[in-house]
Amino acid sequence: MELKQVSNSTWAIVDGSTFGNVGCIRIPNHIVVIDTGMTPEIAKEFHTRIQEDVGPSITEVILTHYHSDHVFGAQEFQQYPLIASTKMVELYPALLEERWSPQSIEEMRKAYAETEPEFSRQLENLQIITPVNTFETSLTLGENKEIQVRHTGGHTVGHATVYFVPERILFAGDLIFCQEYPYAGDPTNNPQRWIQSLEEILEMDIDTIVPGHGPLCDKVEIQLHLTYFKALEQWICNKIKLGATLAEVQQEKEAGPTPPYQLKAERRFEATIQRWYNFYSEIIS
Repeated sequence: MELKQVSNSTWAIVDGSTFGNVGCIRIPNHIVVIDTGMTPEIAKEFHTRIQEDVGPSITEVILTHYHSDHVFGAQEFQQYPLIASTKMVELYPALLEERWSPQSIEEMRKAYAETEPEFSRQLENLQIITPVNTFETSLTLGENKEIQVRHTGGHTVGHATVYFVPERILFAGDLIFCQEYPYAGDPTNNPQRWIQSLEEILEMDIDTIVPGHGPLCDKVEIQLHLTYFKALEQWICNKIKLGATLAEVQQEKEAGPTPPYQLKAERRFEATIQRWYNFYSEIIS
């Protein structure tokens, strides 16, 4: 696990060791953490790296969205204010009843016991911590509002980004999957809002992007995502207008727009096709 210094005041782990990328920003009177990684044990090591390399006084933890690889480490940081969008936190009651119920977590742990025993072990004492500090559309931190947190939606309904204005750094969360196929199959995924958010990012004064997955990047990656997303949107909408069923679209998906990178996870591709087909079917019908 490498806590890499991105700029004078920002750090990030982008080597895959935390599953979802994580990072932090240091300004006077604030050390702001962005996301917590996949497990409490991973988060504990991340926490230690921050205290050793950045400073001991964490003041806030911002969660970009609810996916497990970004929030399951939150119990390691629960002594600090956990901040998330209102839309994100509104998902928690249902998640705690279903996907994140003790029974579901135990079933997931057992499912990984043979293939990934270390990961399974790290889920044994998992606690889901619900953020209690929320914002509707945006918030700022710092005496000069250096840190701007904005609800974007798109990847998930509650997704948010963190922009460090003085050094032109954007923590994009899972709006960006650098050098890998994006996961766009969440049941709350809104393709239109995702595309709009990426277009808005293109207009921002940004030098470096910390993506939700993959290495550091810049606006070139934004354009790659946009080009593919717009082509995929058009292709799926055309199929729907011609009366194609979801099964038919899935069968023909290889004939659709070519992703910017080789597929590393076929399930992401299939989940994206399914979600986008269902999303646009409702609009077109």
